[in-house]
Amino acid sequence: MKVLVIGASGATGSIAVRRLLDAGHQVTAFVRDPARFAPAHERLRVAVGDARDAASLDAAVAGQDAVLAAFGPRSLKKDNLQETLALNLSAAMRKQGVRRLVNLSAMGAGDSRPLAPWLFRSVILPLLLGHVFADKERGEAVLFQSGLDLVNVRPGRLLNRPSKGPLRASLDGRGLSAMVTREDLAAFMVAQLGQPDWVGKSPLVGY
Repeated sequence: MKVLVIGASGATGSIAVRRLLDAGHQVTAFVRDPARFAPAHERLRVAVGDARDAASLDAAVAGQDAVLAAFGPRSLKKDNLQETLALNLSAAMRKQGVRRLVNLSAMGAGDSRPLAPWLFRSVILPLLLGHVFADKERGEAVLFQSGLDLVNVRPGRLLNRPSKGPLRASLDGRGLSAMVTREDLAAFMVAQLGQPDWVGKSPLVGY
């Protein structure tokens, strides 16, 4: 499979790139700054571009079988970057005939807010992450309205720790931990590129 990874130089995206290559896929890493992306592999190419640049996204999407978006915000300030990415990416995918998109969102976004831990939804989100989540939710809305085969993955707190094992997923989050390792999150997202179970949904993931 030919897979475009958005946010490939980020903490989760870089793990997804490695896992995709280990599984034998051809990977295009979409990055803003190629100097931050060091891996070299015979099945890896780098596409330089920006979320706000529709032309660079369109060129990167061309010829792909699927897209994995592990794009994270750069600032806590009010912005429309994630919404802009969703608009440009969904337009490029429709134009190029690419259907499958696995998108990294977060527990607490959209209708999952009541399911997030109390401290996060009542204190951290409104005081620190309000602008980030507002932008994220606008982006989610664009993606769900796009008609793409979208899997919108919502993890809790991300940990830079070794793998603990496969993640479980549900829509209500019942019985799931609020923290996951990036290793296991990347593995779950990569698996969704070829599975139908969560298409059109926003699974919460945990152990």
